[in-house]
Amino acid sequence: MEGDFGSLNLNSDEVTYTYKNEIYQLHSHPYEPCLYLYRGDELVCALNNAYNPEQLVNAFSAGKTVTTNYAKDYDKEFDEAGFCRVLAAALDSGRGNMDFFDAAKLAKKKSR
Repeated sequence: MEGDFGSLNLNSDEVTYTYKNEIYQLHSHPYEPCLYLYRGDELVCALNNAYNPEQLVNAFSAGKTVTTNYAKDYDKEFDEAGFCRVLAAALDSGRGNMDFFDAAKLAKKKSR
């Protein structure tokens, strides 16, 4: 699924996302719905109201989507390719912290 929006590696002990020749490790915190993108030891971006890596592995490995009730006027369901578009938009924004659905809105604007 490598392309303009990168790809997820769900088949290892650690879920990673490859984008623009960089590999990001995806982590979460057990008490809050945040997804953290690390490049080595550096936290590059924290996405609030996101998914944990286990949810991503379970859904995308089965060919399913991840869904949410947080969304308002934008997508509520993401397949693996759509999720990668959101991660790419978050990284391209240069912001170190943002809401997942703000990144989803950015991704949607870029696809127009």
